[in-house]
Amino acid sequence: MTIRIKSKWSKTVKRNKTSDDFASAMSYIGWRLALDKARNLHGEDFEYTSDHQRISVIVEFMSFQVHLADRLLFSDDHPDDFRMEVMNKIGSHSARTMQENCEDLFGAGDYRTGYIKTLNLRSSEYSDFDFTPGETNYSIYRHLAKKIQDAMGSSQTNKWVMDQIVDIDAVEICKKFVEVYSSLMK
Repeated sequence: MTIRIKSKWSKTVKRNKTSDDFASAMSYIGWRLALDKARNLHGEDFEYTSDHQRISVIVEFMSFQVHLADRLLFSDDHPDDFRMEVMNKIGSHSARTMQENCEDLFGAGDYRTGYIKTLNLRSSEYSDFDFTPGETNYSIYRHLAKKIQDAMGSSQTNKWVMDQIVDIDAVEICKKFVEVYSSLMK
């Protein structure tokens, strides 16, 4: 299943996009892609035992994409202050979205703190892997797949989820995220 994502700035957005404009757009797109891929896993007959498990999978997809944003900003030689500002704002925007969705599902609580801790931890882990846009990045894809496998469990139904992530979902999410990033940076 493919998801359609708007990847051009609206005419109402000022000519000089701010770091907040960019971070907000990337966070929203990341959330949409993560949600789509979590739904796709269910559609491929992988099994979630709870909403907590589904949210954990979404967090893993989001962490992966936030790290991709950092890698792309770094490889485009953006100034460090711009890159750090965008990354902090992506984290803030995506944490707000996660907080709101978790409150809707589970009630009041502090979901933001755990989400931010996971983002920071995964960013550190993903930094150990090579990544080149447009190429096969199996090592980083396998790490994402392992984290999702851990979140979903290794029941008979879910034992092939890593293959699904490495061969299909990570490739698609990476391709779409890089494509949208490139379009928004124009």
